[in-house]
Amino acid sequence: MTSLANLSDEMLMSSLQKGDELAFNILYERYSDRILYYMFKMLRQDEGKAQDFTQDVFLKVVEYSDKFDTNKSFKTWIFTIAANHCKNHFRSNKQMVEMNSSVSSHLFQDTKEDEYDKNEFRKRLNTEVDKLSYTYKETFLLRYKEDLKLKEIAEVMDCPLGTIKSRLNHINGVLSEKLRAYETLFNDKTK
Repeated sequence: MTSLANLSDEMLMSSLQKGDELAFNILYERYSDRILYYMFKMLRQDEGKAQDFTQDVFLKVVEYSDKFDTNKSFKTWIFTIAANHCKNHFRSNKQMVEMNSSVSSHLFQDTKEDEYDKNEFRKRLNTEVDKLSYTYKETFLLRYKEDLKLKEIAEVMDCPLGTIKSRLNHINGVLSEKLRAYETLFNDKTK
């Protein structure tokens, strides 16, 4: 018999749908840190609120487990729950998302050389990303921090793949224009 720990997320959800609490524990172990980090970034780095929202997401996983289609991606489903929870919060509180400097780590790895320029770049990137609308910020975070595939982002955000591509193209254009002064830093890192 296969150990639960070796099962795919979707198989674990199938077990959870049958009432297996151990399956939930394994899913929690696999995803709690990622969901917490996502919430932390989306909720203006409010750790307490991020922890509460993370628990809410996992409560919804249990509550709505019967609605999960085991032929679909669990990762996409749980991030959809998380994204919707944030959207509802922002809608009701009229808050906007603030990006953390670690988002830029996706763009390059730090070295001692040019550390000042990189820190300045991160600050400027965060400032410019903060100016983006909620939808563009969410797209940016899901793509560059959570490393979701474009198709997964489209599912999470419930919009066509072409819309996601268009948003990313727009984001890249806006950020490229605003961060043009740092172009040599990018070029050096992409060679």
